[in-house]
Amino acid sequence: MPDIQLLHCSVDPDDISEFRIPVDGRHVKYLTIDAGLYAPDDMCFAPSLITMLPPLPPGDWNEGHISRNLLDGQPSFAAVAKSQLPAITHIWHPRRINYLDLRWSRKLRSQVYEAISPDFSAPVVVKLARFSHEIPMLDVETRAYQWIDGQDIGPAFLGHVVEEDRVMGFAMERIADAQHAGVEHLGLCRQTLQRLHRLGIRHGDVNRHNFLVREGRATLLDFDCAERCEDAGRLDEELRSLEDELRETSGRGGVVVENSR
Repeated sequence: MPDIQLLHCSVDPDDISEFRIPVDGRHVKYLTIDAGLYAPDDMCFAPSLITMLPPLPPGDWNEGHISRNLLDGQPSFAAVAKSQLPAITHIWHPRRINYLDLRWSRKLRSQVYEAISPDFSAPVVVKLARFSHEIPMLDVETRAYQWIDGQDIGPAFLGHVVEEDRVMGFAMERIADAQHAGVEHLGLCRQTLQRLHRLGIRHGDVNRHNFLVREGRATLLDFDCAERCEDAGRLDEELRSLEDELRETSGRGGVVVENSR
């Protein structure tokens, strides 16, 4: 029997659910499962799901679909394929970090995890495209980190995370002992945002959870909406909105909703 683990899941009781599983610590496979085959609670609980999966088909494949067998009504693999999975295409940093070499500490936010890597002496923060539809936003963010590299605006970009040669995330500096910004940090946040604007870049999502404050410095996060912008009016509008965004207490931009490792 292969050694199977559950990395991430996106469970929908009324539609197809998605899963990422490593097999024998060497290969990551992507599974889709039709609605109604398993209880949602079982699909979210790794030990239950793994014992219920039909035997994995042999061969070199990375995508598989499980549906109900028309002959006996049991879940079975309806199809497997070796697919060219979507990847982040904007590659600019020289370091590659193997996903399977990372040891996970805790989940910080959606798609964002604290991890330990053999490439670094201290924990790092990793942002991942767990499933294909998350690739485009991380591609935008990877490009934005190149724009701001060395400008004292965001965390240091440490390298691209690869899964079997496919770039699907990145690692960045962990800002320890920091807090999310409040209105009392308006001056620090304004300074950081102005540095970004002087580069001709609009952030696009300046909510309070996207600033970390530590030792008299505000670090800006989450550049997946960032864009080059030559419109001074739009940049001024973003800067003017900053105070209201820092007063926002609804939790917008900081809520974790997924259930994953």
